[in-house]
Amino acid sequence: MTQKYLISLLSFIGMSISLSAQSISGKVSDEQAKNIPYAEVMLSADKNNYSALTDENGNFTISLPKNDAYTLKIFLNGNQVLENRITIDGNIKENYTIKDTPATNKEIQEVTLSKKKKLVERKVDRLVFNVENSVSATGGTALDALKTTPLVRVQDEKVSIVGKGEVLVMIDDRIQRMSQDDLSGLLRSIPSDNIQSIEVITTPPAKYDAEGDNGLINIKLKKAKANSWNANIGGSYTQKTYAGGGLQGIFNYNYNKLSLQVSANTNSQRLRTTSDSKIYYPDELWLMNVKNKSEESSLGLGFGIDYKISEAWTTGAKYLGSFTKDTSSNSPLTTRINNTTGAVNSYIASDVEANNKPDMNSVNWYNTFKIDTAGTKITTDFDYFNYKKRDYSFFAGNELDNQKNIIPLSFFSATNTNVNRIENYSGKVDVEMPLKWANLSFGGKYTYTNTDNDLVVFDQQTGVPVLNTDQTNVFNYKEYNEALYVSANKKLGEKWETQAGLRMEATQTTGYSQNLNQTNKNDYVKLFPTAYVTYNPNDQNSFSLNYSRRIRRPTFEYLNPFVIRTSPYYYSEGNPFLKPSVIDNLEFSYVRNQKWASSVYYSQVSDFSQELAILDPNTNITRSTPLNYANTYQIGVSTYYNFNKWSWWNSFTGFNINYQNVKSKTDVIRSIDGYNAYFYSNNDFTLNKSKTTFFSINYGLQLPGRYQIFHISTMNILDISMKFLLLDKKLTLTVTGQDLLNGQRPVISYESNGVKTDFKSYGDTRGFRISLSYKFGNNNLKSAQDRNFGNEDERNRVN
Repeated sequence: MTQKYLISLLSFIGMSISLSAQSISGKVSDEQAKNIPYAEVMLSADKNNYSALTDENGNFTISLPKNDAYTLKIFLNGNQVLENRITIDGNIKENYTIKDTPATNKEIQEVTLSKKKKLVERKVDRLVFNVENSVSATGGTALDALKTTPLVRVQDEKVSIVGKGEVLVMIDDRIQRMSQDDLSGLLRSIPSDNIQSIEVITTPPAKYDAEGDNGLINIKLKKAKANSWNANIGGSYTQKTYAGGGLQGIFNYNYNKLSLQVSANTNSQRLRTTSDSKIYYPDELWLMNVKNKSEESSLGLGFGIDYKISEAWTTGAKYLGSFTKDTSSNSPLTTRINNTTGAVNSYIASDVEANNKPDMNSVNWYNTFKIDTAGTKITTDFDYFNYKKRDYSFFAGNELDNQKNIIPLSFFSATNTNVNRIENYSGKVDVEMPLKWANLSFGGKYTYTNTDNDLVVFDQQTGVPVLNTDQTNVFNYKEYNEALYVSANKKLGEKWETQAGLRMEATQTTGYSQNLNQTNKNDYVKLFPTAYVTYNPNDQNSFSLNYSRRIRRPTFEYLNPFVIRTSPYYYSEGNPFLKPSVIDNLEFSYVRNQKWASSVYYSQVSDFSQELAILDPNTNITRSTPLNYANTYQIGVSTYYNFNKWSWWNSFTGFNINYQNVKSKTDVIRSIDGYNAYFYSNNDFTLNKSKTTFFSINYGLQLPGRYQIFHISTMNILDISMKFLLLDKKLTLTVTGQDLLNGQRPVISYESNGVKTDFKSYGDTRGFRISLSYKFGNNNLKSAQDRNFGNEDERNRVN
């Protein structure tokens, strides 16, 4: 089956390439036979334009799709000086003489265009939030910038698109496949001042990996402007329950053919978090309270180099590193209350200490080849990703009677250590080819991932460590993925535009557990179509209908069959039999004046998987494990309005409401449905004419409602910021108040095996941050040649 799809796609790609096979070249000169440099030669046919600038000797070459008749125009200094109707068949060469050109001998002076980008831009398949123009995102981390991004929601440091659930996050078009906890650590290691924009891609086209639930979020890092260098150094102080802070340095250099980017930052923060839960067993009510102290320190490093070997070939390499250390300690106390009498039956008390150190290194080498002036381009990417995480946890405790006296023989204790290593190799090729009948793109990717886990468990009940051979385990997981895709975009007249794509992904996996002496294999091929139709009746209105199919493969952690106990009444284990979930998305959108956008969307998930806390009402033991437990669907309405009538106020306000239906496939969880709604408003104010004082206020409100199998109570978020530009706008001072209403304390309720659980947590989110950053540099480096560095080509890297 795999070969069948490969042959079909490769045949289609070969046919497409053959459709572009002619060109025109020549020289432009004046009446004195003097060559004219920097003249624009443009050919037009069927509303498509193909152009090139003449070089220093007046020469030009333009590759063209098959077409007989073209209109040729030549422009000098923005003025048309020649127009001819020509016929092209094959590769031809023509020289052109321009008459009456007194301006042609004048030196072309350098022109600098300066136009500030909008805070929010809406494109065909994504929303772009220009972080560099945001007030509240200044002086924080990538996680802080995501909190202020329209359509993005960050709760408990988990990133999602409003109304669409969790998504995958990319950095410079490269997917970061890791656990939510490790991803939040990586995002905290990236300074927001090093972010140019954040792209919210609700319907990714076929060129992107099919992984990613309901969409992708792409964080684009800054680059230096042409022929310049700049640097930014700064620091921040954060006060929550405890104090924290960080330092950062960023350097960008772009001169002639060479571009460099270097960044380093370090952060440290102590937190005091709390959680309370209620488990309603048939005979007892269990009340658990946990007060946790944690400290996290992180170091983030980034390095990039790009070199323009020629006008047609640009190459570059990029490194991203994140090194984190997290320690925590807590003392959970569980109170067991008799449901009949209301009296306390007993307690469970314990002490827990834990630490983990995830280290990540990511290296990319890319090449971009511009094949012709018609826009044909080939991009190659080769990536290596290395991840190592060392976990340690120790717990010890006793069961106590109703007077808090230790119950004999109830002592429990264990030590767990685990080393998780992931290595990923990938290579991919993307081709963009403008043709007469459509703009075509196609490519392929190969990925190999190897994961090793080494868990060692020592029981400590006797006070002497004893190796637990039942839980100690070694697990290896290998995954291979091969993909091919093709996508075509076509304009139908002035008002209609269509795009269709197909991606095929073949996946083979092997998981081996040494302790269980068990091997699990999977081998499957899936197709992922995408389709877009856009209708623009005029400049004020736009309608679009989009469809995409996505996949969510189980995380490496979920597939790991390890059993880890933290008390006699709680343990977690992975599930090597998890299947991937397939998601179908359909969305109809309407955009008015690029300010008001509304959409109606439908999403269906087959074999939905999630980690569940499965409660046993007979033993009071909780088993936490991931399961493919349901088929789900949701339908919703989302809208936002960008108010920018006055130059001093930019407001981005919207809401989302949807209905969710969960049809359970297991007896553990019952089928359920319900509604949820979310409202948000982000506002930036310019307070003076010199544009040196700014104010920002962001508010979000989660109304009580249903999300998957969970009922979530009301939650609100209020952040405010002030930003001051000093010392000729080189020094930036930002003061931010976070979660001022202390409203991120939702109660989450669900049922498992008929047993209801209420859970409430507080993540120490209220506080304030003050940050200083100073920028300096030279924006007028003189280049030996008058050209810009071409490093704006879109590149992908997926694990």
